[in-house]
Amino acid sequence: MSEGSYFSRNFLNKQVLVSALFTAYKNLLWPLVGIGLPIVIFGVKGTGIEKATFFVAISIGLFIPYFCLCFTMHKLSLKTKDDEKKFYALSPKERGKVIGDGLLGWW
Repeated sequence: MSEGSYFSRNFLNKQVLVSALFTAYKNLLWPLVGIGLPIVIFGVKGTGIEKATFFVAISIGLFIPYFCLCFTMHKLSLKTKDDEKKFYALSPKERGKVIGDGLLGWW
């Protein structure tokens, strides 16, 4: 097993990062579409382009802290060396999925 920090082994690994980004955004998109989209459509005055821009800006603004929190909470969940060994035994795509699903049960 190669040595390195949690950050360098996961955040700097392209496969892990892309998989984690996709999974976290997919998990965050459901509440955004269910709650935020009707608010934007019926509550915000403006053209369709303005509404779409507002929705994209809000989704990105919420996604960045959510993604950082996913990484932080997952790092804190690896309490023992055994947990770390099990996690690093996964493929890079699976590790990204596990990180992206870090806050899945918290809603």
